[in-house]
Amino acid sequence: MLRWVSIGLSATFVASPALASPWSRGDSELYARLAISRHTVDGLDGIRWDSYSEYGLSDDWTVSLKYERLEFDRFGEFDRDGWRVTARRGFTLPKGLVFALEGGALSGDAIGGAAGCETLGAEARVSIGQSTRVGGDTVGQDIFWFAEGAVRAHEDGCQRERAEIGLGQRLYKDVWLVSQAWFDSGDSNASSSKYQFEYLWKADGFDISAGTLIEFGGEFDESAVFFAVARTF
Repeated sequence: MLRWVSIGLSATFVASPALASPWSRGDSELYARLAISRHTVDGLDGIRWDSYSEYGLSDDWTVSLKYERLEFDRFGEFDRDGWRVTARRGFTLPKGLVFALEGGALSGDAIGGAAGCETLGAEARVSIGQSTRVGGDTVGQDIFWFAEGAVRAHEDGCQRERAEIGLGQRLYKDVWLVSQAWFDSGDSNASSSKYQFEYLWKADGFDISAGTLIEFGGEFDESAVFFAVARTF
């Protein structure tokens, strides 16, 4: 029983604080982000370390690298990690819309999920988003939104599908509220629906964020809090 609960815990840790995929990095621009999450899933506690970076090869092409490490308070034999590397092609559409296609490789059940998805696999993503202002120039509000679909397939036949939506709202000067929901499906232990919100402060030279995540439908009861620091170079 403990083994299956721990496997489920690893699957729920796949979700990371919001990273809106449609937007590309500028030519030679580097973005780096480090996040730490404290999760409780079905009574088990753990910490998830998440490092993520993007680099703009041009104004249209962006490469990304992600590494995750899961550590449990007890039962260290279930600790695990994983990596993912992708390339993204961005397209600019009318009315401030952006569209992107992304694909790459991944490995490790901290990225791929439970039930065998720790083997080497491939991932494909398609996303669309917009950064705009609603309500007029004087009393309006700056927002952004995005929607994304992703599929993963692994060497051992394990598969995952995900749909994701997100909304960001400027609350005051450099403070934003970002809300995000996603829905996972696929092989055993994959069914999951989660909601996350975070407060994001665009400080001088850094982005600092903190938030929470809750499970509202799926195989396991989950809650989490996280803190992240990011910088663009």
